[in-house]
Amino acid sequence: MNAPQQQKLTGVWQMAMLIAAVVLAYINIPNAGFISWDDADYVTNNPDIHSFANIGKWFSSFYIGNYHPLTMASYAIDYMIGGNAPMQYHITNLILHGGTTMLIYVFVNNIQGNKRVAFFVALLFAIHPVQTESVSWVAERKNVLSGFFFVWAMLVYTRYAGEEKKLTMLWVVLLGIAAMLSKATAVALPLSLLAIDIWLHRPLKQVKVWVEKLPLLLIALAVGIVAIKAQAAGEFLNEHPTNSFIETIAFAGYAYVQYILQLLVPAKLSVLYPYPTLSALQWIYTLIAAGIIILAVVAYRKQWYVLCGGIVFYTVNIVLVLQFVQFGEVLRADRYLYIACIGVWVPVVQYVFDWLGLKLKEITPIVVLTVVSLIFIVLTYQRNDIWQSEKQFWQAITVTFPNSAIAQSSLGGVYMKEGNYTTAQPYIDEAVRLDANNYKAWYNKGVLHLRKGELQEAATALDKSIAINEYPKALFSRALLHQQAGHPLQALEDVEKVLAAEPNNARAHFIKGNCLVQNGNYETAIASYNKAIAYGDGDPLFYLKRGEAHTQTRAYEAAIHDFSLVIEKKADNGEAWYWRGMAKQLAGQMPCHDLNKARNLGYKDAEQALVKFCNSY
Repeated sequence: MNAPQQQKLTGVWQMAMLIAAVVLAYINIPNAGFISWDDADYVTNNPDIHSFANIGKWFSSFYIGNYHPLTMASYAIDYMIGGNAPMQYHITNLILHGGTTMLIYVFVNNIQGNKRVAFFVALLFAIHPVQTESVSWVAERKNVLSGFFFVWAMLVYTRYAGEEKKLTMLWVVLLGIAAMLSKATAVALPLSLLAIDIWLHRPLKQVKVWVEKLPLLLIALAVGIVAIKAQAAGEFLNEHPTNSFIETIAFAGYAYVQYILQLLVPAKLSVLYPYPTLSALQWIYTLIAAGIIILAVVAYRKQWYVLCGGIVFYTVNIVLVLQFVQFGEVLRADRYLYIACIGVWVPVVQYVFDWLGLKLKEITPIVVLTVVSLIFIVLTYQRNDIWQSEKQFWQAITVTFPNSAIAQSSLGGVYMKEGNYTTAQPYIDEAVRLDANNYKAWYNKGVLHLRKGELQEAATALDKSIAINEYPKALFSRALLHQQAGHPLQALEDVEKVLAAEPNNARAHFIKGNCLVQNGNYETAIASYNKAIAYGDGDPLFYLKRGEAHTQTRAYEAAIHDFSLVIEKKADNGEAWYWRGMAKQLAGQMPCHDLNKARNLGYKDAEQALVKFCNSY
């Protein structure tokens, strides 16, 4: 076997081992479920992914403060294949992650010309436990999809750097656009290409090296502006307005270094990393961060291209999430390392081979990196446990960061879903104590009191939530309270605000219809019920209430049709049988069979109706 054939066979075996490593590390994920943290908004409660007819909406809408139409398209494909079964979505995430791993292997081999280095860089990328947030969380599809296109663009760019053909660069731009339309953080691609130029020893003094990236940079700027608008629309910007400019610098420097440390020593990992109390530690880390940036300049001048390229790549991909523009409720998140970690692993693996291979035996770096990789596989497999259930997910965060109001409130919410209100209470109370301005915690507290029948306490908690932020869910719950208390006008005021924020909210349209019925405005109520049905999931209650409104407007045939639909969906609904009988009576038809059915199902009003209308039949 000649040398080229041997190299090809080595590549095939290494790729097979990479795939095996991904499968081994994530073998417990396909059977995991959804969690409420964004999965519902993106998938389980999102009718926008049910049809490709919504493609226009994907490109014109924001989803939870993000603009990522291609990600929504990928969810639609999953829905077309497997509906709302979580396994399909997890498998797609794993396929994308595995594909990105393969691309990184080829990419690193192209820039370093060393299959061993390429193998271990790709392996560490694939099986490091920080990646579980991107791979195992359905809602983070945007990261693995964007990462796939991002690395593919980098790989094609290595070919462009050698041949400098415009058509090849066009493919880089198209793949870059696909990455940005999957997740906006891919706007870092143009500057990431400069890091590749450094790795490939391209002369940065040449103007063409900068000009060739200008189209991609302009597209990135446009996408970046849209992304900021999306964050603002989702009310995720300026979550920490009390932080001064100097404090923001300190927290950014701390996060910059801490991300590197958690790659090298993946201890105390968490889905949420709350802002720490500002201390000398943050300033020390900021000085270290500044030193790393200075080191990149020194490394370039000394032609330490592997180190310089790595620092540049890591920096340009992490700087966007260092909270200079403050968004979200936490300082750091593991998912932000998904692509940025490549900038750390390339120099680390290269220098492990250079230093250990020269000072010790050639096999030493392979043994060391293999042992580290096996440890990472075990850690990743164990860390995937938190994605198996929502309770494990939030419990893990409360153990690591007990002072996280978000985690305490969310864990309480999980217990509420289970109907375990006694266990939920202390977690939600603790969340409010930790952060009195956490409107979601106050919302959970309101819902908890509502389910316990403590209406006054529920109203007080919901009022506090809404006073902090007019959270649609809190407004909706308060609207329910007002409606049940016989105050439809107050309920309408709240529900109109919900619909202003969420015009496709079927439940809100339904509650609006109920309020209008309470006011005797049946025609307008029918219009609201129509919207509830159009945006909803076929809830029989929507048809039942519209049928009752039709009965009040003497549209008896329409009412009978609605009640018949309810009975088709739920034949044991005594109320539907009763109202269809009444509508038939009013329309001059025979009601007795329906009224008798309603009585047999325990609907008491049917007994009097049978006496009144059926003695003559």
